[in-house]
Amino acid sequence: MRVECPSCGASFTVPSTAKTVTCPYCGLIFGERGQEDHYYFPVMGEEPYSILLNFLRRQFGAPSDIASSSTLTRRDLHYVPVYFFYLYGVAEAGCGRDRVTRAEEGVYRGVVASSMFEELLRDYPFPIRGKRFFRSDIMSMGVYHEPEFGGEEAYKKADSLLNHLIMTELRKQCRRPRNVRWRERKIEYRGLVHYPIYHVEYLYHGQRYSAYIDGSDGKVIVAEHPIKLGTRAIQLAVSGGLIAAALILGIPLSYLAGSPLPTVFSLAAASASSAPLLKRTVSLKIKASELKTIKGESESFTSYLRKLPI
Repeated sequence: MRVECPSCGASFTVPSTAKTVTCPYCGLIFGERGQEDHYYFPVMGEEPYSILLNFLRRQFGAPSDIASSSTLTRRDLHYVPVYFFYLYGVAEAGCGRDRVTRAEEGVYRGVVASSMFEELLRDYPFPIRGKRFFRSDIMSMGVYHEPEFGGEEAYKKADSLLNHLIMTELRKQCRRPRNVRWRERKIEYRGLVHYPIYHVEYLYHGQRYSAYIDGSDGKVIVAEHPIKLGTRAIQLAVSGGLIAAALILGIPLSYLAGSPLPTVFSLAAASASSAPLLKRTVSLKIKASELKTIKGESESFTSYLRKLPI
């Protein structure tokens, strides 16, 4: 929608969700400040590609020339819509015959209103301080994403998230909680925020890699990178060692027991342990993150060495 500044008379476009507006011409803040305020997070001053290269240099197995032999090919700033909530709940449940267990959670969480970034930013630890009242010029500073659903749908998602958090906590204390009783339940809407996320792509020896970086504080959310041949060879040797060790231990036990089951079980365990390492060995691109565990990349390389029975 278009609004007119009451101070300088300038006319400009703002999203319909904006209840408080900052004039891009004279800086006046005007409008109705209410529960549905619209905010944004300012962009950091550091170059995201430099942050990415510094992060990649520290990754195990990354080529030593990753910085000098890489070329930036794309850097897009996305403003992603996120509904912010404060969630608080206290619940009790029966556990066993006569025991009662209790769970309490109080967290700030963001509900991402963009299908493009929903999976990437699932459970992302958004900061709770630093946001500013929305300015219309944000819409032209990068790729601006309108919310794909409204506040009512966001509230339902936040309610479902609170249920999940409480039930997860109850199951940590009791395998099968029953007769869950809510003692307190609070879902407070804290506004719609457009959050800056950088999408960066780079070339390394003709192969394209991508990364997503927090545009507010520079954290690397997820980044792809190559892995050098020497590391692949070591990983292959370690995974082969796990399987060989399983055979060395399993075959004598099977002979003594008169059954193939010890060997089968040993091989199954070794295969399960070495599968992530084998996947890393054959993958052209490895994923890394400063903030979350990536499925298939969760164990450090040294953890595989500790599995060898030596």
